[in-house]
This record gives sequence, C-alpha cells and structure tokens, in this order.
Amino acid sequence: MSVVTEYARPREFIALAAFLMATIALAIDMMLPAMGQMAIDLELSEPTRISWVILGIFAGLVFGQLVFGPLSDAIGRRGSIQIGIAIFLIGTGVCALTDSFEVLIAGRVLQGFGGAATRIVTQAMVRDRFAGREMARVMSFVMTIFILVPIFAPMIGQVVLWFGNWQMLFVTLGGFSAIILGWFSLRQPETLTHRRTITVSHLSEALRTVLTNEQSLRFTLAAGVSFGGLVSYLSSAQHIFQDIYQTGEWFPVLFGSTAASIAISSLVNANYVRRFGMETICRIAFAVQILWSAFFLALYVNGNPISLIAWLVYIVPVLFLMGLTFANLQSVALEPMGAIAGTASTVIGSLMTAVSLSVGIVFSQFMGNSANPLILTFFITGSIALLLIRLKATRASL
Repeated sequence: MSVVTEYARPREFIALAAFLMATIALAIDMMLPAMGQMAIDLELSEPTRISWVILGIFAGLVFGQLVFGPLSDAIGRRGSIQIGIAIFLIGTGVCALTDSFEVLIAGRVLQGFGGAATRIVTQAMVRDRFAGREMARVMSFVMTIFILVPIFAPMIGQVVLWFGNWQMLFVTLGGFSAIILGWFSLRQPETLTHRRTITVSHLSEALRTVLTNEQSLRFTLAAGVSFGGLVSYLSSAQHIFQDIYQTGEWFPVLFGSTAASIAISSLVNANYVRRFGMETICRIAFAVQILWSAFFLALYVNGNPISLIAWLVYIVPVLFLMGLTFANLQSVALEPMGAIAGTASTVIGSLMTAVSLSVGIVFSQFMGNSANPLILTFFITGSIALLLIRLKATRASL
C-alpha cells in the first residue's frame, strides 16, 4: 500500500479529525432510540440491563486509552488509528450479527476499546501538527463539530429505524467507520516524527505520579464522579423519555435539545475561563447544580414522579452546568504533570473513565418508573465533586 507523505489541507484535516473523534459519540448516541426494542428482542427480564449497551462502550474505553496512547508513540499515529478502527469494525460486526445480549455487550466493549484510538490518538495528531494558539484554534474547531454529534446522532438513529431494525444501526455505523478509515488511510500521512517506546513501567510511573499528586488526583476523581452522573443519564435516557414519558419518536428531538445545552456551555466556558479561572467556574457550577437539584428534591420529596415538563426544566440547566466543568477539571488535573503530560493524559483519561463507569453502573441500577432517582444522582455526584475540588482549601483553613 502506498504511503501518504503530503499533509491534507488544514480544513480537510480539521474535518477528518472531527469525524474520527465523533465515532465513539455516534456509537453511543445513535443507539439510544433503539434500546427499548433491543430489550424486547433480546428478551431481557430486567429493563435496567439494557443500560449496558451504553456502559459497555465506556468499559472498553477504559482499557483502550491505556493501550492506544502508548502504542501511537511507539508505532505512529496512522497505524494506531487504523488498528483501532479495525477493532471497532469487528465489534460493530459482532453487534450487528448477534441475537445474544451477552455477545452484544462484548461487541460494545470491543467498539469502545478500538474507538479509544479515534479519540486519544486524534488529539495527539493535532498536537503533532500544530502548536500554541494555532493548536488551540484547531482543537476548538474540532471540538465544536464533535459536540454537535450528541444533538443529531439520536435523530440519525431514529431515521435508520424508520427503514430497518436496530441491527441496521450497526450496519450504518460500520459503513460510516469504513468510509472514515478509507479517507484517513488515503489522505492522512504520519504526523509523529520521533517515535519512542512507552513501557508498562512508564505507565506505572505516570499512574503513581497522578495518584500521589494531590491536585491531579482530586480533580481526576472529581471529573470521573461528575461525568458518572452524565453516564447514568445517557444509559437511562431512552427509558426516561420513551418508557416513562411515552414520547415515542419525539425522543431524539427532546434528547438532542437537552444535549444542546452542553454545546452552548462549552462555548460559554471558552469565552469566560480566562476571566474567572478554571477552578472558580467549577466551584460555582457544582454549587448551583447542588442547589438546583436540592430544590427539585424538595419539590418531589413526597415521592410523586416528576412530570416531563418539569424534568426538562430541571435537566437542561444541569447539563449546561456540567458542560462548564468537563474541560476545566481535566485541564487542572493535567496541569502539574509537566514533562510527562502525554503519558499522564492517557492515565488521567483512563482513570476518569473508570470512575465514571463505576458511578454510572451504581446509579443506573436505581432507575424505576420515574426520573426522580436521577435528580438524586446529580445531587450526590455534584456534592462529591465539589467536596473534592474544595478539599485542599478546606484543609488549609483548619
């Protein structure tokens, strides 16, 4: 196979990077409208088990980030992404062909494992090609496209379901991924100029450094706990909108509308983070999330289920507040890592995903016939996250 040596034009590179990073988001959000039918077809006696269609992706991401970050430093970006997408396609094929719930989840874990390459290695490619303000500018364009995916992916999934079954969603996703793989292989040259081998000892040292650095550990755990609330929401969204509120085919529109608040808050954060600082924005966002959740818990303390309108009034601001914290928490966690920032970023990403997966698994088990448990979930996760980022200041005042 011929080797590509000329860089794609910046606009094409930005588009390619955005579509690569969108692969995992599509794999998650396209499936949401079909989860109810999956549960029926797979004859699941416990409806909450279908949440593993979402949770399985995150399980694969935990280990995929640890593998593909170091692998891309050793063999290059092109080979790592090509291997990752190939594994993702295998997992997609498993999901499309099986009628077993356990095999489906195994396929989803494979998708998450392989898809990790499209997420972490793409960011490394941007760092290879650009620096300073230009890198920030390119990443902002990439992320702007990326954050639009959760808004439109469920609508794409719903359109596919109009013409086929849930297996067709995986066929569509596989086709998209194959096109991206072809585009990448034909147009994107290797961006890594100096390869280096990252051994298990390097990863162990980075993990030790993260775990023993108070700032990195506190903010990584805070990010994981906070994102765990979002994982709980993602894994329960179909059940809430379609099973509880009977929104039918309006589900993708309603879900996309709530997801839009995250996109908006990301843009707001970019404009105000220099003025107020990352930690201040996180503290304010979590404090408001706690108070807003406490208000709704008090309104429904008698156990009455929250109505659809009230739920939308609650969840849209909460997702907006969470969107203010994601990038800031990870940036503050990475700040003290200095020379090992690349390896530490891999470790922090994996640790954060592992924590969020654990939180999501725990809280998704409490979903019943109302959305009320998720209000309590966001209250608890917001409280723990705020406690973690305030821990040093509290100890210093003693």
